[in-house]
Amino acid sequence: MGYSRQKIFNENDSYEVKKEKFMNITNHSDKSISNKQGQEYMSDPNTIKFTDALMSRSFNPDGRPYAFESVESLERDIREFLTLCYDTSTIPTVTSAGMWLGCDRDTIYNHANNSNSPFFGTCKKLINVCQVAMENGAIKGKVNAVLYMFLGKNYFGLKDDKNIQISASDNSNINTQETADALRKQIEMEATPNANVVQEN
Repeated sequence: MGYSRQKIFNENDSYEVKKEKFMNITNHSDKSISNKQGQEYMSDPNTIKFTDALMSRSFNPDGRPYAFESVESLERDIREFLTLCYDTSTIPTVTSAGMWLGCDRDTIYNHANNSNSPFFGTCKKLINVCQVAMENGAIKGKVNAVLYMFLGKNYFGLKDDKNIQISASDNSNINTQETADALRKQIEMEATPNANVVQEN
């Protein structure tokens, strides 16, 4: 059963009603293995604590606006978010950070990609912290490596890259066919099935 974004929450729903609807959606009664895993995940005390804090802040029941008022206030809010992640053993993500800060992840990326933004450095560091947390999780076997590669390519600017440099010696007598054959052979020798992952600038 699919859920339409417009039908989940009503504008007049209280925070408690929104929380209950969210928990019902994520714990619906399908008996599949993946749903059992989801139910175990959603019933974990750390997940409940993290989700409760994130939803409470995201739906902003007290009406306080969450705008980037200053670099200092943004850094303070990011520290609060990272403390919550640490306390709940939750890997920080740019999307959940955006929810905590009252914006979407695109806003964070826009500031991080605009060197003229006063929040450029802070947003760049936030993205790096999220990447490092996932990277270390993948290295330690706590984050699925395939998932990390997907996130790395789609969210952190990583790419598969293999640079092959071919140069002729100074005293070579170039023969077109021999040169083409030599190039093919060198490329075949240097090509590997698994490319190195490097960061885009």
